[in-house]
This record gives sequence, C-alpha cells and structure tokens, in this order.
Amino acid sequence: QPAEIYMALAEKGAANAKKPLIKTLHQSIVSGCYVGFAGLLSLSIAGNLGVAATSAPGLQKMVFAALFPVNLLLILNSGGQLFTGNTATVPM
Repeated sequence: QPAEIYMALAEKGAANAKKPLIKTLHQSIVSGCYVGFAGLLSLSIAGNLGVAATSAPGLQKMVFAALFPVNLLLILNSGGQLFTGNTATVPM
C-alpha cells in the first residue's frame, strides 16, 4: 500500500507541474481567499461570544478550532492549490 500511495501522490504532483501557470495562480489566489475568509469567520464568531467565553474559557478556543477547518473543506471541494500541498507532491 505505501507504494500505491506514493505513486498516486507522484501522479498528482506531475499533473500539478504540467498545469498552466495562470490556472495555478488563479487556484492559489482563490485558496488564499478561502483561508482568509475562514480566519475572519472564526475570529468574528469566537471573538464575539461575550459572557459565554468568560464563563467557559475553553469554549472560545473550541469554537475557533471547529470553524477554521471550513477553509480546507472549501479548498478541497473547489480543487484549489496550496503551497504546502504542492511542495509535498510536486518534487516526487
């Protein structure tokens, strides 16, 4: 199984390396926007918990941690590009 996983990642990296620059740039910008939107969403909601956050200190962190991964779901569903994923797959 590790060999199959490696080959799948290598094929994905090769496909990413062959994409036109403008398409990769567009997907990267959109993915960056998704990360920013999720950060803003998390900070807006977790930061405005008010009395609930002072009475239960861990609640604010839990709400932030629950909302921030929304960006990863958006990026996966839209087929976006992130630097971390590209550096993990393209060199293979």
